[in-house]
Amino acid sequence: MAEHNLSREVSDSLSERILSLAYPPGHRLTEEALCAEFKVSRSPVREALGMLVENGLIDKKARHGYSVRRLDLQEINELYDVRLVLELAVIERVCEKGMDPVEITRLEEYWRALHDQLPRMAEHLADSDEEFHEILASAAGNRALRQMLDYVDKRIHFVRLADIINPDRLRTTCLDHLAILRAVRERDPALGAEAVRRNIEWGRKNVEAALKDALIRAYRIQ
Repeated sequence: MAEHNLSREVSDSLSERILSLAYPPGHRLTEEALCAEFKVSRSPVREALGMLVENGLIDKKARHGYSVRRLDLQEINELYDVRLVLELAVIERVCEKGMDPVEITRLEEYWRALHDQLPRMAEHLADSDEEFHEILASAAGNRALRQMLDYVDKRIHFVRLADIINPDRLRTTCLDHLAILRAVRERDPALGAEAVRRNIEWGRKNVEAALKDALIRAYRIQ
């Protein structure tokens, strides 16, 4: 059990680096270097690398070892397809179940304030955007739905960081979130679905440019 926990810690740490592009596509990972860095034996490192292969974050090739997977534009677009389906399911359930009015008011006040302070608060928007959707997913009351959405969000996190920087995108994100909250308050799933679809499709339109920007920044850091 202790060794498995070590494997999970190594896997989580490496996942974070890969998903944030601290390790860009093509970056090589060796058991020797990871054992030295994490001060563990080969067994937990090997298990951690196996987890990353299983999760599609790294590739293992004979005689070449492990490397971070190359990014596939088609795959990212497919993840946006999945995200849209999941987010539409979330908003439908939240509108049906209802949500604490105090929490709705808190979120409305936050997003109005954020909108009014743009572009000064722009650097906080990507993380706030993810947190907003996580709150809605939790309010839906379906753990499996929340877990699937969390997986997709992690895979496209770096794209969203590069995407939510355009002034129009910043304002639109705030207004879309306020429209979603209005739908939740009024228990109107049609209005909510319209706002969710608009919010996600806007991001999808910028995927290719955001991906290029993210890769440029990642390789510059190396």
